[in-house]
This record gives sequence, C-alpha cells and structure tokens, in this order.
Amino acid sequence: MRQGIALMVLLLISFSSSSAQRSTYYRRIFVDAEYYMLYEEYRNALPLYHELYKAYPNNYNLAYRIGLCYLNIPNEKAKSLPYLEKAITSITENYKEGYFTETKAPIEAYLHYGRALRILRQFDKAQKAFETYKNLLKPNAVTELRIVRKELEALDNARYFTSNPLNHKITPVGRNITTRFPEVNPVSNNSGNTLIYTSVQRFYNAILISNRGNEFWNNPLNLNPQLYADGDIRTVGITSNGNILVLSRNDNDIYNLYYSTYNKETNSWAPITKFPKEINTSKSWQTFGSLSRNGDTLYFSSNREGGFGGFDIWMSVKTSNGWSSPINLGKNINTPFDEIAPFLTEDGKRLFFSSNGHKTMGGFDIFYSDYENKTWGIPINVGYPLNTTDDETFFFPIKNGEEGYYSKNSESKGDEDIYHVVLDIKSPR
Repeated sequence: MRQGIALMVLLLISFSSSSAQRSTYYRRIFVDAEYYMLYEEYRNALPLYHELYKAYPNNYNLAYRIGLCYLNIPNEKAKSLPYLEKAITSITENYKEGYFTETKAPIEAYLHYGRALRILRQFDKAQKAFETYKNLLKPNAVTELRIVRKELEALDNARYFTSNPLNHKITPVGRNITTRFPEVNPVSNNSGNTLIYTSVQRFYNAILISNRGNEFWNNPLNLNPQLYADGDIRTVGITSNGNILVLSRNDNDIYNLYYSTYNKETNSWAPITKFPKEINTSKSWQTFGSLSRNGDTLYFSSNREGGFGGFDIWMSVKTSNGWSSPINLGKNINTPFDEIAPFLTEDGKRLFFSSNGHKTMGGFDIFYSDYENKTWGIPINVGYPLNTTDDETFFFPIKNGEEGYYSKNSESKGDEDIYHVVLDIKSPR
C-alpha cells in the first residue's frame, strides 16, 4: 500500500516537473514570436506561433496572432481568414498583449478580419465585420472610431473603382530583372531605359542597375560596392537626368535619407552621403525622398512633429547655405493618416504619392496632385487596376507622369516584381 502511494507521488512529481519544463519551453517560444511581431518580421514569427498553436489549439490569442502574420505576408493573406474567424469567437475588452497567459483575442480582431475580407473583395462580409467592431468600441475611442469609419468609407470606394476600371497598361519588365527574390522600389531616369531598384535578398538588400537595349533589359550590376551600402537600405528616388540617387536606410531603428551622385567620367557612383540634420532628425523616420529635376528641391515623407498625421510629405530647398527647414505640403496633400513615397514629375507640375488617408480603396493607394496657382490641388486616385483593395505604396513616374514603374506582388511566385505602367489618366493642364 505504502509502495503504491509512493509510486503515485513520484509520478505526480515527475508529471509536474515535466509540465513545468514544457510551460517554460513554450513561454520562450512565445517571447521570441512576440519579439518578431514587434519588429514586423511576420515570416519569422509565423512558424513559432504555429508551434504554439499545435500545443494550445483552443488558444484564441494564438489564432489571432497567426491571422495577423498571414495578413501581413504578401500572397498569404487569404490564409488569415480561418484564424481570424476563430479569434472573433472569443474576444475580450481587457486584452493583455504580450502575455503568454492571455487566451482570448482583442476586439481589434474584427478590424483585421474585415481588412482581410476587404483585400479578398468580400465587401459585404467586410462591412459587417467593420460595423461589429465599430459597435464594440467605446464612445471615447476617438482614434479607433476614425480608423473604422475610414475602412467603411473605403469599402464604398472599392465597390465604385472595381466597377469602373481604367485602361492602365501594366506589363512585367521580364527576364534579367525578375528573379526568385522580391524586386521593389524601381526608379528610373526620364528615358525609362535605366532602372535602379532594390533586390531583397536573403542576407542583405542589393541595389541593382540595369539598362534596356532594343528589347530586353541587360543583366543588372550590383551597386553596393560602389555605394558602400549595407544593412536595410532601399532605393527611394532619383533625379530625372539619372545623376542623383536617393536611398533610405535603417540606422538603428531610425530611417534616414542618403544620396549618391553619378560621375560620367568614371562611370561610377559615389559612396552614399547622409542628408543633413535639416532633413534627418534623430526623433523621426524619413522613409522616402524625391528630388526635383535639377536636384535643388527635396520632397520626402517623415513622421516628424508638426504634421497633420502620422507620415506627412514635406519639402526642403537647397540654397547656398544648405538645405532649408522643411515645409509641410499642407492639408490638401496631408491627412490625419499617412502620406508617403512622393515623386515629382520632371516638369514639376504633378506629384504622385501614396496615401491611406484620401479616397482609397482600402489601405494605401496611389494618388496624384497637380500644381496650379501656386498650390497643390486635391489629390486624385489613379484608379483600378493600378490600385487594388490591398496596399500600393510605390509608383515612380516617368515622361511627365504618362508612364511609370511600380512593384507589386506576383500571383505566380508570391514576391514583389517590377512592372512598367502606361497610365490612363489625363495629363496636367
């Protein structure tokens, strides 16, 4: 009898010890997954959440986190639906983000569920999800209410634009440019026959340049050795003559703008130089920058203080004393949301940019604004199918905005590829 009791006690102790070790192991995985999520490294976070979900299949918070990961990975967004659908069946107003012990999902699960449905063009279901989320919000949740109202407005816009498509001609640039890696942020001189872009490779970002012959693009040249470029760096702008390249780099979680000049005599690019403190501040991100034709005016996006919302578009002029203090482009261009990726046509009459605050189809859309009577006009959505119900965040115009280049997710391989676009919009007066 005593031996039996002793054996049971030993078994209980062993089970308790094993259970504690198992809990500690999964807690560590959860911390790692949350770390990746914090830095928006969704591909790295996803397999960790999946491992946790196998161990805790009835954890609605894990379902929610998996849904968020899929929603932020190109061409994987449809996979978010079953997880978000499960998450919204058990929500709490007292959600504790980052807690391993949290088993329910936040009410924001309805917002993300609606976004997934909107991206997949299930507009009626998306509207129901957004309205449910709106009704769950408290009257003093001003920011959240503004966001969901914007989503509901975007659904109406999406219904209109998808029913009234424009005749944009969108063509992949094709071989020698398109690879198994994502190709993003294409910029070009006005001829459209030189393309500089970012190839997001496994261990670094490659800044590549290619020239087009009679029909095909040449094998690209890696500019990183010339630019002395490393880390998380991307092409974000170039002058229309192709002589000054603008790049954005992540410097210890602060994005700064750099430039490089082309030397025709040596046929080489100078090492990158950081724009001065008037442009780059220590307390804000500068994510995109575009120079005017002669390189003396910089249009850039920044979340610095004094703007209308998150990221705004600003302008700085180069003088004999250096770059001027930036000027906000004003309420016609900027909104309480985000405006990024500004690009000026070579004649200076039209500004293209991306926004999630104007009349969008949901998320970021490409807009243009014409400069008339010394002011920028009300932005116009370039329409479907260049804009979609997903995010469009980078369009580089050439030939005074009649054509351009942009990158979007490839339906065949899932990563971003570069496309040439002939726009079906009116030229500026």
